[in-house]
Amino acid sequence: MAIKQPNRIVYGIAYVLIYPLLKFLFHLKVDRSNCHLPKGPFIVLSNHQSFMDFLLPTLAVFPRRLNAVAAQKFFFYRPLNWLLPFMGCIPKYLFDSDVRTIKGIMAVLHRGDNVLLFPEGRCTVAGAYMGMQKSTGKLIKKLGVPVISCRIDGAYVCMPFWRKGFRRGRVRVRLADLFSTEDLKTLSVDEINSAIDMRLSGEDIAPGEPPHTFRARKLAEGLHNILYYCVKCGREFTLETSGNTIHCTSCGNTASLDRLARLIPDEGSMAPATIQDWQREQNRYELQQLHEDMEPIMVEVTVRMASSIAGAGVEPKGGGVLSLTPKGWQFDGTLSGELASIFFPLETVPALPFDPNDDFQIYKNGEFYMFTPTNACACAKYATIGECAYWRFLPDPEMTPGKNNGLESD
Repeated sequence: MAIKQPNRIVYGIAYVLIYPLLKFLFHLKVDRSNCHLPKGPFIVLSNHQSFMDFLLPTLAVFPRRLNAVAAQKFFFYRPLNWLLPFMGCIPKYLFDSDVRTIKGIMAVLHRGDNVLLFPEGRCTVAGAYMGMQKSTGKLIKKLGVPVISCRIDGAYVCMPFWRKGFRRGRVRVRLADLFSTEDLKTLSVDEINSAIDMRLSGEDIAPGEPPHTFRARKLAEGLHNILYYCVKCGREFTLETSGNTIHCTSCGNTASLDRLARLIPDEGSMAPATIQDWQREQNRYELQQLHEDMEPIMVEVTVRMASSIAGAGVEPKGGGVLSLTPKGWQFDGTLSGELASIFFPLETVPALPFDPNDDFQIYKNGEFYMFTPTNACACAKYATIGECAYWRFLPDPEMTPGKNNGLESD
């Protein structure tokens, strides 16, 4: 599929209409003081905090245009199946070897246009930087064009992954030079990866900067879609949210989420300081359950895959049992009315992108599998287990560990 140039007219209209709206809703501020956009083609690397992230780098480099790399699943749905190609988006099977994507990126750069990449490969679950595939550095070095970093802050609490809609708040976008063509010639792949991780994780941001506040009437509602483990009693799926509070129905543990996205425990209760810290506790909990001689972790699932009709989204294809062992994920059941047995080696599934309270996904060999467990609320748990298993059982992970998630250190 030929990758088009993003439509100049649509770009201009979007900038005129959307930029003022984002400034009004989120006090959007773009800092380009440390960025010098080259005249020739370049790559923008951005962290991924929310579903509006593709707009932020696009607006930040205007009037230059970006061909964005986007998850293949979005191309299955109308009107995105024609809008994304119209805007020059490049499809990508997440965490799957996709030569088509690399060819698309190279073609865009070769004709003198620019590319937007989100190296994490999925939207952050709890707000922290989630790491990336180490092959990113190899690709960047091979492409050999200047690289600009885009660090997004505040979007996670304004349009959180764990609930629909948005909240008023402050969003900051920092563009900065990351690599020149000369840098890429001399730096090793490991040095490139390390520099990307540091910049996108925000580790190079000066301490003491004011936190990002947000406003809403129901700050905490929906948090139970990603937080399923009570840090006080250790029970699972006993957390409920209402208004500004998250509450365990088993032990009564209660905390409130404030306008700085901090968790404040009630008297006699306990809670990690932030959503990111709570997710870290869940990772630690799941890591403790994983060992080489463990029994397979099994879950009944229904399976959806891409519809045979273009733009019709996904459709039910069957169901069965998905099992996790130290070797990987195994599906046994039926697909399209026939018996199916599919093995997903652990090294090819470093993360399971998921939609809270709906499904988790695996891409393999150009196929897309959307699994919905019997308890749809458990999607966050299986995504967490999958990522923890990757770090527990693989001696040499092909991912970087991210920030503040407790995976590599444990």
